[in-house]
Amino acid sequence: RIFNSFVYTEKISNGESEVQQLAKKIREKFNRYLDVVNRNKQVVEASYTAHLTSPLTAIQDCCTLPPSMMEFDGNFNTNVSRTISCDRLSTTVNSRAFNPGRDLNSVLADNLKSNPGIKWQYFSSEEGIFTVFPAHKFRCKGTYEHRSRPIYVSTVRPQSKHIVVILDHGASVTDTQLQIAKDAAQVILSAIDEHDKISVLTVADTVRTCSLDQCYKTFLSPATSETKRKMSTFVSSVKASDSPTQHASGFQKAFQLIRSTNNNTKFQANTDLVVIYLSAGITSKDSSEEDKKATLRVINEENSFLNNSVMILTYALMNDGVTGLKELAFLRDLAEQNSGKYGVPDRTALPVIKGSMMVLNQLSNLETTVGRFYTNLPNRMIDEAVFSLPFSDEMGDGLIMTVSKPCYFGNLLLGIVGVDVNLAYILEDVTYYQDSLASYTFLIDDKGYTLMHPSLTRPYLLSEPPLHTDIIHYENIPKFELVRQNILSLPLGSQIITVPVNSSLSWHINKLRETRKEAYNVSYAWKMVQDTSFILCIVVIQPEIPVKQLKNLNTVPSSKLLYHRLDLLGQPSACLHFKQLATLESPTVMLSAGSFSSPYEHLSQPETKRMVEHYTAYLSDNTRLIANPGLKFSVRNEVMATSHVTDEWMTQMEMSSLNTYIVRRYIATPNGVLRIYPGSLMDKAFDPTRRQWYLHAVANPGLISLTGPYLDVGGAGYVVTISHTIHSSSTQLSSGHTVAVMGIDFTLRYFYKVLMDLLPVCNQDGGNKIRCFIMEDRGYLVAHPTLIDPKGHAPVEQQHITHKEPLVANDILNHPNFVKKNLCNSFSDRTVQRFYKFNTSLVGDLTNLVHGSHCSKYRLARIPGTNAFVGIVNETCDSLAFCACSMVDRLCLNCHRMEQNECECPCECPLEVNECTGNLTNAENRNPSCEVHQEPVTYTAIDPGLQDSLHQCVNSRCSQRMESGDCFGVLDCEWCVVDSDGKTHLDKSYCAPQKECFGGIVGAKSPYVDDMGAIGDEVITLNMIKSAPVGPVAGGIMGCIMVLVLAVYAYRHQIHRRSHQHMSPLAAQEMSVRMSNLENDRDERDDDSHEDRGIISNTRFIAAVIERHAHSPERRRRYWGRSGTESDHG
Repeated sequence: RIFNSFVYTEKISNGESEVQQLAKKIREKFNRYLDVVNRNKQVVEASYTAHLTSPLTAIQDCCTLPPSMMEFDGNFNTNVSRTISCDRLSTTVNSRAFNPGRDLNSVLADNLKSNPGIKWQYFSSEEGIFTVFPAHKFRCKGTYEHRSRPIYVSTVRPQSKHIVVILDHGASVTDTQLQIAKDAAQVILSAIDEHDKISVLTVADTVRTCSLDQCYKTFLSPATSETKRKMSTFVSSVKASDSPTQHASGFQKAFQLIRSTNNNTKFQANTDLVVIYLSAGITSKDSSEEDKKATLRVINEENSFLNNSVMILTYALMNDGVTGLKELAFLRDLAEQNSGKYGVPDRTALPVIKGSMMVLNQLSNLETTVGRFYTNLPNRMIDEAVFSLPFSDEMGDGLIMTVSKPCYFGNLLLGIVGVDVNLAYILEDVTYYQDSLASYTFLIDDKGYTLMHPSLTRPYLLSEPPLHTDIIHYENIPKFELVRQNILSLPLGSQIITVPVNSSLSWHINKLRETRKEAYNVSYAWKMVQDTSFILCIVVIQPEIPVKQLKNLNTVPSSKLLYHRLDLLGQPSACLHFKQLATLESPTVMLSAGSFSSPYEHLSQPETKRMVEHYTAYLSDNTRLIANPGLKFSVRNEVMATSHVTDEWMTQMEMSSLNTYIVRRYIATPNGVLRIYPGSLMDKAFDPTRRQWYLHAVANPGLISLTGPYLDVGGAGYVVTISHTIHSSSTQLSSGHTVAVMGIDFTLRYFYKVLMDLLPVCNQDGGNKIRCFIMEDRGYLVAHPTLIDPKGHAPVEQQHITHKEPLVANDILNHPNFVKKNLCNSFSDRTVQRFYKFNTSLVGDLTNLVHGSHCSKYRLARIPGTNAFVGIVNETCDSLAFCACSMVDRLCLNCHRMEQNECECPCECPLEVNECTGNLTNAENRNPSCEVHQEPVTYTAIDPGLQDSLHQCVNSRCSQRMESGDCFGVLDCEWCVVDSDGKTHLDKSYCAPQKECFGGIVGAKSPYVDDMGAIGDEVITLNMIKSAPVGPVAGGIMGCIMVLVLAVYAYRHQIHRRSHQHMSPLAAQEMSVRMSNLENDRDERDDDSHEDRGIISNTRFIAAVIERHAHSPERRRRYWGRSGTESDHG
């Protein structure tokens, strides 16, 4: 009603003009860094001229810096000294080496002051000195060789390199030699990046390629992080063979790979083709000369097909300091391709490119020898800036990208200068782009790799770079392939395609303003960002339909604008709302990063009282005379529009009977304005538009959406959120007209209380035979007896109908119009997610369809106006139903097929990506890309002194509530029924504050991290509580039957599964404050979880516990951020 009364202006989105403006902004950012790089390069080159007359050799070692010189810096997230640079040295540096570091200090310090977003600046010299600014104390273990890092290699040799590494593991290679060869291969892998292509072969009697991707057999693969990880695993697993080495067949295969890769892709003229041979060079005793001749004949023939453009580098593996001269001569002949010496005639008149031979022994420093293999390649003296793709900052934290350039003195390479730039800063205009509700934007590089897209997490919160993924997988709609070709080939352009609604993307559906048509138009407008290798694209959905925007509004005279930084404003009426600093006097306004014109600056700098006063003055100024303090143009109107809601809230607060169950009320707008009551201090990284309640509401326009339960970050325990979209006019309820989303957090138990009040039958036997539940449209339970049962299992998040009510789930799946099992591709962790979607336009009730299940009757009906359903189950006898749920991870039990009517918990399968081309297998290519994962929320800690002095805002007077009906679901109250052993029922139940008996168990530990210190270790934890064991006899008989059934089932799946050993999390659960996120020992709890925990519980549910063998620890570390309790179930 309030929003309908506002005046809106209509605007047609114009992608072409928008993309020009945005590309200009990004280019200006890059230009600042290019200027810094060029300036540093000039200083280095000038210093070298000075060095020739008076040598510059002073060294300031990073490893010996005294801690007193450094202080913590939030921009770098580590201790640094902003006045000096320091050096790391390679082992080969001589004392007279050129070191301009001390000359650079003042210039580098200047650059840092005048450019936000800069992180590290460095000069890495060809002689082996790495100078970094600001000075920072490294973990100085072993030597430091920057010259074998991808950044250095790609700057001094920017041409693409196609490399085949051949590793000799024949009978004549000793274990020591093989270890040297394996370490050398790893060094080569770590020196190249995604612009290069790589393959690793092992040769003994046969030639083997890495088997972790089928395409490695036929092509070289771009050296992405994933390919390098797979190749590295392959190298580590090489064992010594007892057959002699077939040198010729190794080279035969290497040339084949290079040739097929060149035929398959457009071959760039300046690509370097290299074969690196790590071998002892020993040939068979009987036919030594024949072997050598055969090997050189293969090289001669094969290289002639490639116009003799392949260079061969050989590394001789020494055995305890002894290697025969014959072997060395053979390896040198291979490198120099001296086929004439063995009587092999030349096939072409073209000269060969001579390589070199180098000897490696146990004392060789591989990084300085093999890691510098590129010095043999021609230096084309390309003096251009090189932009790296994002990577993790190993000196500080967060994601960075590097801009680097080589330094020359005449033709002499001095080294490279580089600047590390904070990715969150570079991409802020793309990440927080919000021109209108109809458009979004993405940024890719000139190969099509995606840097930023709306379905990716914000770079500010990432610690690992996203896996290299082509934009075609995110924009997975028909006809996009053509658009992609144009984007990569034309520096500027636009194109409109028509997409059928049934094959659209979720983030397109959320932007439609006209939903009645079968298809909609999408306009792509793109521009290459000048002087860089990046392309920006703006996408407008239904470009022909105007978007409504709020016209200038005034604020309500009665409402006072209070910014959420109560800690800075010294609010006299401040109190604690659970753990949050809050006030009941009025709602507070929080502006998330997206409301600011420079979001990164807002996130990385502390807010001051003066800034807050400036925001408040500007936002409540009806005269429009006060200068804008750096906010986006439309933010003031959104703040003023939401101010009209607050009077209503205050009235509700006094009158509503639901107050004792409501944790908080809030409203959020697309630009990230959040108004919340009780007014609370929020974490500055919080973004309401990326929370599940916001995304759910937008996906269900015009419906009340239920989200949860999840652990509330503010300390209120488990909550369920209801949210609803607000539209620009009441006639159009499509999500494209959403101007705000409103939400209320209720306590978890409130919803079960509503069920019991409306359907008293639900409680007649304690929820045992007759059970009532509420579930939302993806099948997750919002209310169910096990969620509130003190003897149930916590946590209560992500509990699915398939897990808690398998009988109902099995039957529901036979109603194809009511439920659909869906797939989507998640590229952030390379998985295919399986999930359910229930039809919210269900009319009437749903009951048993299969007559066989006479033990259990159920009825299911939609709750009108919501995305939720209410169900009632009456179970008269023990029947067995089975839903396949893994209890150790989220892997599906069968990844080879998915049947619509087969019951299984929501789960995931590995996503098979062809690493050589970046394409998916055909079946997976049809899946849409998954929606954006919701972000974890962090709790804003407040000063402990302040915490003790403040009273709680809401006092629920739990101890005065004598009846369970008065206490159940009330804010901060728990009805205590079970004693601290987790089993014994109390003689007299009573009502107490949540922290005294969380979950209804006296003295149970709270799931909040910061409460744990206060309670002794002997108190029971919720995770340890198990359901009472079933009678031993019944259990024994059931066990025997089950073992037979499951043994066959498990064995078959295990065989199928061996090839799919992937692990991954389904994006971070709701909260970052949960106990299970602390690194407690997973294994300890896993043992406990299979013992007797609900193997046969009150739902007669048979749990399939299938153990899998250990996964690669590297993979687990990368993708396994959660503990056993965070599975969707199990």
